[in-house]
Amino acid sequence: MALVPGFLTALVLAAAKAVVRFQAVLANRRAAQELMNWDHRSLKDIGLSRSDVRGALQLPLTEDPTKLLSLIAAGRETPVRRDGAGRTQPSGSVAAGKDRLGNLPSAEPALCA
Repeated sequence: MALVPGFLTALVLAAAKAVVRFQAVLANRRAAQELMNWDHRSLKDIGLSRSDVRGALQLPLTEDPTKLLSLIAAGRETPVRRDGAGRTQPSGSVAAGKDRLGNLPSAEPALCA
């Protein structure tokens, strides 16, 4: 039984996309690993702690740790803090929303034109 050329092309493209995605995850993992060399003050400036970085690096190899780190740094709610403690808001504080993030470009969703 011969493979349909369209199927074979789709299979090769899917494999190529998976390889590119995995390379991006590895590059982002190396960048997150670089944060472990930063001092406490520098990490605090960007809204992270060493335990946040350590926890994000414990994600499975196929997951991008920088996604979790960017959510934590932006002050967004995450289900569980990586050090095991629940992330709860102090009493009287408001959960981070678009209005709290202000006019940052990263707060706006990416638009495809």
